Amino acid sequence: MAILSPPIYNPASISHQVEFITQIANPNPLDYALAELFVNGSAVSTVQIPPFQTGGGVYLFRIDFQAVAAQLTAPIAQNKSSIFGPQLNTNYSAINTDNLADLALIVTYWEKDPLTNKPSNIGIVDSVPFGTYSVLNATRQRGEDLSLDEYTIAPREPYTNQPQPYKICGEENLFLTLPPFFTNAIQLQTFDEGGALLESGNFAKPLQLGQTPYTIGVGVSQLDPLGVVNITAPAVASYTVTAGLLLFGTIFIALTRPQVYELTKCCQERSLRIHFINRLGGGDAYTFKANKRRSKENKSNTASIPLPWDYSATPPTNIFDRGRFKIDTTVREVYEVEGLYYEEEEGLFIAELFSSPETYIETEAGLLPCIVKDKKLVVSETDGFITASAVIEVAVDESLQT
Repeated sequence: MAILSPPIYNPASISHQVEFITQIANPNPLDYALAELFVNGSAVSTVQIPPFQTGGGVYLFRIDFQAVAAQLTAPIAQNKSSIFGPQLNTNYSAINTDNLADLALIVTYWEKDPLTNKPSNIGIVDSVPFGTYSVLNATRQRGEDLSLDEYTIAPREPYTNQPQPYKICGEENLFLTLPPFFTNAIQLQTFDEGGALLESGNFAKPLQLGQTPYTIGVGVSQLDPLGVVNITAPAVASYTVTAGLLLFGTIFIALTRPQVYELTKCCQERSLRIHFINRLGGGDAYTFKANKRRSKENKSNTASIPLPWDYSATPPTNIFDRGRFKIDTTVREVYEVEGLYYEEEEGLFIAELFSSPETYIETEAGLLPCIVKDKKLVVSETDGFITASAVIEVAVDESLQT
């Protein structure tokens, strides 16, 4: 008995198999293995699995966690992912337990009893304890390395494909998801237009020794309350955010690549900012800036009943009697937006927004759930520039009398 082969990658991504292969020898024919699957401390499924390979009294069983890991990590219907804060324009940080599935496994083996011809537990158990293998709700695309080494081996990449530098208006919010292993601090540095360092400061985060992602708010209004640097000073043209290990209160060892943010002018009249889960399971946001049209769409059906007819009255019907009336009415808020001209790196980043399963409009009241519907990325064959446009619906219809 043994776990012959654990998952190839650890942590694994949900875009390919997360397989355990067990091997066991038994003198009597084995009918099946009973696998109890546990995720994040809870039993989630019991699966009866036939052997996929047999020979010479040796049996191999394949147990795949991919489906349950994908089901139990963000996005989850009706739940806002923990990478997005409950409020905007204030400091936010969170350990994203819904971004990682910690796996455990118990396997028992069953043979056909030669006397009763009924399934019988042979009394051998294989197990995998919690804290050994995990799955991140990240995906890998065709042509990419299936491992997540660039996010787990220092200097690690943040869980984002943001173009660098990332342009952000001083009034915009942004959530950045970081690989946390052995980090206990975030370093914030500000720079002037010439790239000269203005200030450098550190603030503490919980020390994490596992791979559960960690998200912080990195917009100007989210970082300013921390007070570690004067990020709103007129001379600040850009800033960087880096996670690392802070020793003795002064020595900072960077463990992630710095994310660079370049400050730009704000234009609320023409802008619509969308927050979304990216393909790596992290937080991101994009602002459509070229054009914005807002409308309300009304849709309904009609029904009808015969008019009342009182032959003894004069006239036999009333002027206010209705034959047809409106039913199934919905009112939906819709935005039609267009972006500027972009190069390929930004175009690929916008494509992640278009395919994201969880999206929100940034408003003064907070994050408003939305659906990104009709969308288009157009690549110019002459100069290689990309334009983007989309139709975005608010996810909750207006309440009406029915």
